[in-house]
Amino acid sequence: MLPSEFPVVYKYTSHGSADLIIRNCSLRFGRPTEMNDPFDAYIDDLFDSSLRERHREAAIAIVDMVEKDPAALSRYLGLPLEEVAAVSSMMRTGTEDQRNALLALVTSTAVEDLYPRLKAERDALEIRRTALIAQFRDSGIFCATRRKDNLLMWAHYAEQHRGVVFGFKPDPAVDSFLCLLEPVAYSASRPSFYDPIDPLKGARPKPEDMRAFNRYLTATKSPEWAYEEELRLVVPSFIPEGQPANFLLFHPHELVELYLGHRFAPDRRNAIVAAAKSLNIQVAIFQAKIARGAYGLTFEPIA
Repeated sequence: MLPSEFPVVYKYTSHGSADLIIRNCSLRFGRPTEMNDPFDAYIDDLFDSSLRERHREAAIAIVDMVEKDPAALSRYLGLPLEEVAAVSSMMRTGTEDQRNALLALVTSTAVEDLYPRLKAERDALEIRRTALIAQFRDSGIFCATRRKDNLLMWAHYAEQHRGVVFGFKPDPAVDSFLCLLEPVAYSASRPSFYDPIDPLKGARPKPEDMRAFNRYLTATKSPEWAYEEELRLVVPSFIPEGQPANFLLFHPHELVELYLGHRFAPDRRNAIVAAAKSLNIQVAIFQAKIARGAYGLTFEPIA
């Protein structure tokens, strides 16, 4: 969540989208599949194995540990080394068929038949996993930033400097949804539905709160995007089936700044200035200019 003082947050957009934002006094929440970064939408490999398959992998790892590192297993379980070593010796001297039979036993559904509670827990987790996938694909994501002067974002999201940047000041007094924006985390590792496999504990979904995981999944990006200093709000199960997006109304007084791109069409300037003023007469409006002798922008007040 943004800090208590709620600084201005910025939204880069094209001129056409800017007209709609002002006219409808609303902001667009797109599906993950609408994001320009394909990793925002690509979750298939995060859920490509079931919990049962992950536990099977963990069981195989335990068998390998018994055979190859009985001392480590003894320390971890607190069992006498002699007992673990004896089992390890039997496995090493046993035939390949005997070893395969042991693997088949520890990875079979017979283990679940012996422990009905384990099977019920796994089935319940699989149901939650399926629900999470549906919740994720119907989520609505709104993106903003702390920066109004980033040259790459002006080029990528503001129609090659022909668009605009809105400045919104979230107002907690009116329970504004903009107060719920959270910073994106940048990581070289992608989120996973499962904790890394611990051979002795198996694979566990994380975290317990599926909504929290949904936020974690949609608010983690590659460090290559860190220059955006992005803020996001994710609303699970928000977009109706068959629709690419949904919208939430902002409060007119929250629009406090408007920046017109360096290439913004001069003949359209008066119209967008008047439209913005109709929402909030006190909105500060600026024209972006190329800075002298530097790769940067200056902003001249025009209203």
